[in-house]
Amino acid sequence: MANPRPQLNLAELQQLRWLLGGIIGLLAAWSVFYLDVDAWLVLALFTFTVPLMVWKPWLASRLPTWFHRMAFPVIVSVLIADLWLYRDPLPAAVRLAVLLLAYRCISPRGRREDLQLILLALFLVVITGVFTVSPLFVLQILIFSAAALALMLAVTLSNARAEDASAAATGWERVRWPVFFQRLRASLDLRVLGLGAGLFAGVVGLSVVFFLALPRFELSNSLFLDKLIKRTSRTGFSENVKFGDVVDIQQDSGTAFNVDVSNPQAVPAMPYWRMLVLDEYSGRGFKVSAGLRLSFARSEERAAAFTGNRSRREGGAVWQVYFQPGVSRYLPLLGDFSRLAFEGPQDLELNKALRLAALKNESSKMLPYRVSGMEFSGRLADADFARDKHQRFAQTPKSSEAAKGATLREPTFLEMGDLTEADQKQLRSWIAEFGGTGRGGEEFARRAAAWLQTHHTYSMSSTMPAAGGDDVLVRWMGSNTPGHCELFAGSMVLLARAAGVPSRLVTGFKGGAWNEGSGSITVRNSDAHAWTEIWDESAGVWVLADATPGSVLTPALEDTATGDGAIRLQTDSGWNARLDTLRVFWYRRIVNFDEGSQRELLRGTKNRVQEVLKTWRAGMEEKIRSAVDWVRQPWGFSRSLALAGGAGLLAAGAWWWWRAGRANWLAWRSGRAGLGRPDPVRREAALWLRKLARARTAQETGSAAARDAAREELLRLRYGARESWVEPAAVFKRARRAWLRR
Repeated sequence: MANPRPQLNLAELQQLRWLLGGIIGLLAAWSVFYLDVDAWLVLALFTFTVPLMVWKPWLASRLPTWFHRMAFPVIVSVLIADLWLYRDPLPAAVRLAVLLLAYRCISPRGRREDLQLILLALFLVVITGVFTVSPLFVLQILIFSAAALALMLAVTLSNARAEDASAAATGWERVRWPVFFQRLRASLDLRVLGLGAGLFAGVVGLSVVFFLALPRFELSNSLFLDKLIKRTSRTGFSENVKFGDVVDIQQDSGTAFNVDVSNPQAVPAMPYWRMLVLDEYSGRGFKVSAGLRLSFARSEERAAAFTGNRSRREGGAVWQVYFQPGVSRYLPLLGDFSRLAFEGPQDLELNKALRLAALKNESSKMLPYRVSGMEFSGRLADADFARDKHQRFAQTPKSSEAAKGATLREPTFLEMGDLTEADQKQLRSWIAEFGGTGRGGEEFARRAAAWLQTHHTYSMSSTMPAAGGDDVLVRWMGSNTPGHCELFAGSMVLLARAAGVPSRLVTGFKGGAWNEGSGSITVRNSDAHAWTEIWDESAGVWVLADATPGSVLTPALEDTATGDGAIRLQTDSGWNARLDTLRVFWYRRIVNFDEGSQRELLRGTKNRVQEVLKTWRAGMEEKIRSAVDWVRQPWGFSRSLALAGGAGLLAAGAWWWWRAGRANWLAWRSGRAGLGRPDPVRREAALWLRKLARARTAQETGSAAARDAAREELLRLRYGARESWVEPAAVFKRARRAWLRR
């Protein structure tokens, strides 16, 4: 009997390879979005050109000869220019791979070219896998792997078909995709497709088992690749913040970091995540002065854990932070902490007095770190500054910059920048207006903030007045123009310094959203904020002062006390929260899966299995006990009749299914069988033919005749046209009788 399922010819196999190659190329090229590599122009051209060529393959066949001759010299020239202009080897290699992949996707391919395409795509996928921990990339790489395996299978089938037919694929570029997809669907064997899918799922499952079972080890620094990318903050803070920079960050709703906390009650009612302290004012914004920058103590050796300025206490909350790349090299911290730990050794610059920590270079991928003993009080004690005031940093630093003869400057917590005498006089007159002269730091902050909020409202966009002073902040303070957080915080700094009160600008993030699905805090770039820290002489502490309207001016200890901090945060339950839940789950269970997590998983699995077995055993024992009790009860007429009736119904149902039910079900399925689907009636006929062939030779002539007649009817069902069939149920019934008489 001829196979009713059609087979793809050589041209159609070439069309399938062309389609799969385009899919693989797109998946590999789009993985570059996870890297901190500037390749937007190349990716835009790739995304436009490759789908067009895949949908219209005849365009690829019409590319002129000179295009193919010039492709290699042009790509090499682009690589040389890229290295000469940017001097970044890995980004240049990524852009080169994208260009080569694009050329391979839009030009006609043979077996060798298809394998080259897979290797180029695999290079991009591997590079991306080193730097990213995104759960979306996992889905992308699974689709990529399936498409690559399908392409290699299509290449193998094409080679076998070409050798058998001694011919080449012709006319493949004139493809009508709707017709092709119909032919592809008709030629697919669902059993083979299911087997392939099952094998692929088995490989993935086996990989998961190996991931869970194999011992953990750390590949520090992503091998050597992290040294080949220059990291720049795309949306985050730098050491030079101009007015409007924080507003630009606030317009980005992407996730900055997620926080797991062992005790949600330890979360303050309104957390301020400090990242950077800026002390030098230039008229256009604030920046970190040379003296403040050199006060950071860089660890002489790379380490995985660093001690803070608090004594370690047992039972305190542990904060697990998942810091996203592209935010900053400065790490968000609430304030005092006892221990800061990373998964691997880090080059860390730590300033215990400022409560700041900075990486030597910004991380190129998500950076998890754990903070113990971290608390936020709105007041930072500074015994050294209380003793020496601004002389605190006037000491010779142990740094290469100082060794080269760099001149140290004292910290600028009191300097006014380039303000003219007229502007300083104007500031002093405003201070006298709200009664800030001679006031301590906290009381001065309250009066200054009240005065600022009386004259200005909050707005993310602000137009600076053209007149009213030489300095931009002085002009804004003298107007009624709305302003953003940087203007309120910067104005507070200038007013405090004009009154002789040391002050500094702090940037970071304020607040966050409580994700009930993941039980974690999500802080987005839109939570970026700037505030002021003012020195309170009487208490010997730096006081947090937030003059932005709607903020708590100076969060007191009772405002940040534990109890219901996480609950009082804004709850996020939208689609972004669901994505964050998936992301946090991925970070917890995959990214942070270490030896301790293995032991915890094994212990939890063991306990769970024991609980399930215990519950199942108790349930079975209860059911058996109930059945025994039911049997032991007195048997009356009604119980006996019900039991006999139930047994009779089961016996009748089994007899009907054996005699006619199964045959009718096969006939119904046979009517629904289509092209490419096995006919159940024909399969059942083949089964009975094999049974009759194995039967012993009957002595009675009647039995042999019945068996031969049944065999003829079965052969008609197995190989004959459907129109010539006798009722299948009757044929199977007679075949059963003949088989029972063997």
